[in-house]
Amino acid sequence: MKKISISMLKSLWLFAIVIVTMIAGGLPVWVLSIFVVVALALPLIREHRPKTDLDERQIHISYFSSHIAYYVFLSLILLVMIREFFSQHKEPDTQWYMVLLVPLVIKLFISLFQNYGAVTMARWIGFIFSAIWILFVAFSHGFSPGALIEAAPFLLIGILAWFAKKVPLIAGIALLLLAIGMTFRFYPAWVAKNFYLVILMLSLIPLPVTLSGAALVWHSLYERKQFQQAG
Repeated sequence: MKKISISMLKSLWLFAIVIVTMIAGGLPVWVLSIFVVVALALPLIREHRPKTDLDERQIHISYFSSHIAYYVFLSLILLVMIREFFSQHKEPDTQWYMVLLVPLVIKLFISLFQNYGAVTMARWIGFIFSAIWILFVAFSHGFSPGALIEAAPFLLIGILAWFAKKVPLIAGIALLLLAIGMTFRFYPAWVAKNFYLVILMLSLIPLPVTLSGAALVWHSLYERKQFQQAG
Protein backbone atom coordinates (compact mmCIF):
# COMPACT_ATOMS: atom_id res chain seq x y z
CA MET A 1 0.00 0.00 0.00
CA LYS A 2 1.33 3.42 -0.96
CA LYS A 3 2.31 5.68 1.94
CA ILE A 4 -0.01 8.65 2.54
CA SER A 5 1.73 11.93 1.70
CA ILE A 6 2.39 14.57 4.33
CA SER A 7 0.19 17.12 2.52
CA MET A 8 -2.73 14.66 2.58
CA LEU A 9 -2.19 14.00 6.28
CA LYS A 10 -2.21 17.74 6.99
CA SER A 11 -5.46 18.18 5.05
CA LEU A 12 -7.13 15.30 6.88
CA TRP A 13 -5.90 16.65 10.21
CA LEU A 14 -7.39 20.11 9.51
CA PHE A 15 -10.70 18.57 8.43
CA ALA A 16 -10.74 16.53 11.64
CA ILE A 17 -10.16 19.67 13.75
CA VAL A 18 -13.08 21.46 12.08
CA ILE A 19 -15.42 18.46 12.45
CA VAL A 20 -14.52 17.90 16.12
CA THR A 21 -15.00 21.62 16.85
CA MET A 22 -18.45 21.57 15.22
CA ILE A 23 -19.51 18.40 17.04
CA ALA A 24 -18.21 19.62 20.39
CA GLY A 25 -19.92 22.99 20.13
CA GLY A 26 -21.64 22.50 23.51
CA LEU A 27 -18.36 22.41 25.45
CA PRO A 28 -17.05 25.48 27.31
CA VAL A 29 -15.31 28.05 25.15
CA TRP A 30 -12.02 27.69 27.02
CA VAL A 31 -11.94 23.93 26.40
CA LEU A 32 -12.54 24.38 22.67
CA SER A 33 -9.98 27.18 22.51
CA ILE A 34 -7.26 25.04 24.12
CA PHE A 35 -8.11 22.13 21.83
CA VAL A 36 -7.95 24.25 18.67
CA VAL A 37 -4.67 25.95 19.66
CA VAL A 38 -2.95 22.66 20.52
CA ALA A 39 -4.33 20.83 17.48
CA LEU A 40 -3.24 23.57 15.08
CA ALA A 41 0.16 23.93 16.77
CA LEU A 42 1.11 20.30 16.13
CA PRO A 43 1.56 20.69 12.33
CA LEU A 44 3.57 23.89 12.91
CA ILE A 45 5.86 22.09 15.36
CA ARG A 46 6.29 19.33 12.78
CA GLU A 47 7.48 21.95 10.26
CA HIS A 48 10.46 22.81 12.47
CA ARG A 49 11.61 19.24 12.93
CA PRO A 50 14.15 17.65 10.54
CA LYS A 51 12.32 16.35 7.46
CA THR A 52 14.45 13.26 6.94
CA ASP A 53 11.36 11.19 6.13
CA LEU A 54 10.24 13.52 3.31
CA ASP A 55 11.55 14.00 -0.19
CA GLU A 56 11.62 17.32 -2.03
CA ARG A 57 8.49 16.46 -4.02
CA GLN A 58 6.41 15.92 -0.88
CA ILE A 59 7.68 19.17 0.63
CA HIS A 60 6.90 21.07 -2.59
CA ILE A 61 3.37 19.63 -2.78
CA SER A 62 2.72 20.50 0.87
CA TYR A 63 3.88 24.11 0.46
CA PHE A 64 2.15 24.56 -2.91
CA SER A 65 -1.20 23.28 -1.65
CA SER A 66 -0.96 25.50 1.45
CA HIS A 67 -0.10 28.46 -0.77
CA ILE A 68 -3.12 27.94 -3.03
CA ALA A 69 -5.44 27.32 -0.07
CA TYR A 70 -4.24 30.56 1.55
CA TYR A 71 -5.09 32.65 -1.52
CA VAL A 72 -8.47 30.97 -1.90
CA PHE A 73 -9.09 31.79 1.76
CA LEU A 74 -8.21 35.46 1.18
CA SER A 75 -10.36 35.59 -1.96
CA LEU A 76 -13.41 34.29 -0.08
CA ILE A 77 -12.94 36.84 2.70
CA LEU A 78 -12.63 39.68 0.19
CA LEU A 79 -15.74 38.39 -1.62
CA VAL A 80 -17.76 38.52 1.61
CA MET A 81 -16.47 41.99 2.48
CA ILE A 82 -17.15 43.40 -0.99
CA ARG A 83 -20.65 41.90 -0.98
CA GLU A 84 -21.46 43.41 2.40
CA PHE A 85 -20.11 46.80 1.35
CA PHE A 86 -21.83 47.09 -2.04
CA SER A 87 -25.00 45.01 -1.73
CA GLN A 88 -25.87 45.68 1.90
CA HIS A 89 -24.36 49.19 1.99
CA LYS A 90 -22.57 48.73 5.28
CA GLU A 91 -19.01 48.57 6.51
CA PRO A 92 -17.83 44.96 7.00
CA ASP A 93 -17.66 43.86 10.63
CA THR A 94 -14.36 44.06 12.50
CA GLN A 95 -13.86 40.30 12.52
CA TRP A 96 -13.57 40.27 8.73
CA TYR A 97 -10.74 42.82 8.83
CA MET A 98 -9.08 40.76 11.58
CA VAL A 99 -9.29 37.49 9.61
CA LEU A 100 -8.04 39.24 6.46
CA LEU A 101 -5.19 41.36 7.81
CA VAL A 102 -3.63 39.33 10.64
CA PRO A 103 -2.48 36.43 8.37
CA LEU A 104 -1.14 38.97 5.86
CA VAL A 105 0.87 40.69 8.59
CA ILE A 106 2.31 37.37 9.78
CA LYS A 107 3.19 36.39 6.21
CA LEU A 108 4.99 39.73 5.77
CA PHE A 109 7.04 39.19 8.93
CA ILE A 110 8.10 35.67 7.97
CA SER A 111 8.93 36.63 4.37
CA LEU A 112 11.08 39.60 5.41
CA PHE A 113 12.93 37.63 8.09
CA GLN A 114 13.67 34.59 5.92
CA ASN A 115 14.72 36.66 2.90
CA TYR A 116 16.64 39.55 4.43
CA GLY A 117 17.59 38.71 8.02
CA ALA A 118 16.81 40.29 11.37
CA VAL A 119 18.08 43.86 10.92
CA THR A 120 16.62 44.45 7.47
CA MET A 121 13.33 42.87 8.54
CA ALA A 122 13.15 45.10 11.60
CA ARG A 123 13.90 48.24 9.57
CA TRP A 124 11.37 47.46 6.85
CA ILE A 125 8.66 46.62 9.37
CA GLY A 126 9.36 49.93 11.09
CA PHE A 127 9.25 51.88 7.83
CA ILE A 128 6.16 50.15 6.46
CA PHE A 129 3.98 50.29 9.56
CA SER A 130 5.02 53.79 10.60
CA ALA A 131 4.22 55.07 7.09
CA ILE A 132 0.84 53.31 7.03
CA TRP A 133 -0.23 54.70 10.40
CA ILE A 134 1.05 58.21 9.68
CA LEU A 135 -0.98 58.26 6.47
CA PHE A 136 -4.00 56.89 8.36
CA VAL A 137 -3.74 59.66 10.96
CA ALA A 138 -3.29 62.29 8.25
CA PHE A 139 -6.34 61.15 6.29
CA SER A 140 -8.44 60.80 9.46
CA HIS A 141 -7.57 64.07 11.19
CA GLY A 142 -5.88 66.16 8.55
CA PHE A 143 -2.71 68.16 9.17
CA SER A 144 -3.29 69.64 12.60
CA PRO A 145 -1.47 69.81 15.95
CA GLY A 146 -3.70 67.00 17.27
CA ALA A 147 -2.83 64.79 14.31
CA LEU A 148 0.87 65.50 14.82
CA ILE A 149 0.63 64.45 18.48
CA GLU A 150 -1.23 61.26 17.52
CA ALA A 151 1.31 60.47 14.81
CA ALA A 152 4.32 61.12 17.08
CA PRO A 153 4.78 57.47 18.21
CA PHE A 154 4.74 56.29 14.60
CA LEU A 155 7.22 58.99 13.58
CA LEU A 156 9.45 57.73 16.39
CA ILE A 157 9.16 54.16 15.04
CA GLY A 158 10.37 55.36 11.64
CA ILE A 159 13.27 57.28 13.19
CA LEU A 160 14.35 54.26 15.26
CA ALA A 161 14.12 52.05 12.17
CA TRP A 162 16.42 54.49 10.36
CA PHE A 163 19.08 54.32 13.10
CA ALA A 164 18.68 50.56 13.62
CA LYS A 165 21.47 49.77 11.18
CA LYS A 166 24.01 51.80 13.16
CA VAL A 167 22.86 51.11 16.72
CA PRO A 168 20.66 47.98 16.54
CA LEU A 169 20.77 47.19 20.27
CA ILE A 170 19.75 50.68 21.39
CA ALA A 171 17.08 50.91 18.67
CA GLY A 172 15.77 47.45 19.56
CA ILE A 173 15.44 48.23 23.26
CA ALA A 174 13.75 51.55 22.46
CA LEU A 175 11.27 49.81 20.14
CA LEU A 176 10.42 47.23 22.80
CA LEU A 177 9.78 49.97 25.37
CA LEU A 178 7.73 51.88 22.82
CA ALA A 179 5.64 48.78 22.09
CA ILE A 180 4.90 48.36 25.80
CA GLY A 181 3.96 52.02 26.12
CA MET A 182 1.68 51.94 23.08
CA THR A 183 -0.04 48.81 24.36
CA PHE A 184 -0.85 50.42 27.70
CA ARG A 185 -1.91 53.61 25.92
CA PHE A 186 -4.30 52.11 23.35
CA TYR A 187 -5.43 48.79 24.85
CA PRO A 188 -8.21 50.19 27.11
CA ALA A 189 -9.86 51.89 24.12
CA TRP A 190 -9.67 48.72 22.02
CA VAL A 191 -11.00 46.36 24.68
CA ALA A 192 -13.91 48.73 25.36
CA LYS A 193 -15.19 48.07 21.81
CA ASN A 194 -14.89 44.36 21.01
CA PHE A 195 -12.66 41.31 21.19
CA TYR A 196 -11.93 41.20 17.46
CA LEU A 197 -10.70 44.80 17.45
CA VAL A 198 -8.24 43.91 20.21
CA ILE A 199 -6.69 41.10 18.13
CA LEU A 200 -6.64 43.25 14.99
CA MET A 201 -5.03 46.30 16.57
CA LEU A 202 -2.53 44.31 18.62
CA SER A 203 -1.41 42.73 15.34
CA LEU A 204 -1.15 46.08 13.56
CA ILE A 205 0.52 48.25 16.23
CA PRO A 206 2.34 46.60 19.17
CA LEU A 207 3.18 43.32 17.43
CA PRO A 208 5.18 44.81 14.52
CA VAL A 209 7.06 47.11 16.90
CA THR A 210 7.74 44.24 19.32
CA LEU A 211 9.01 41.95 16.57
CA SER A 212 11.24 44.70 15.18
CA GLY A 213 12.72 45.43 18.59
CA ALA A 214 13.16 41.76 19.49
CA ALA A 215 14.86 41.04 16.14
CA LEU A 216 17.33 43.89 16.65
CA VAL A 217 18.15 42.89 20.22
CA TRP A 218 18.56 39.23 19.23
CA HIS A 219 20.82 40.18 16.31
CA SER A 220 22.98 42.43 18.50
CA LEU A 221 23.42 39.82 21.23
CA TYR A 222 24.12 37.09 18.68
CA GLU A 223 26.74 39.20 16.91
CA ARG A 224 28.37 40.06 20.26
CA LYS A 225 28.47 36.37 21.21
CA GLN A 226 30.02 35.43 17.85
CA PHE A 227 32.63 38.18 18.25
CA GLN A 228 33.53 37.00 21.74
CA GLN A 229 33.85 33.39 20.59
CA ALA A 230 36.03 34.44 17.66
CA GLY A 231 38.23 36.50 19.96
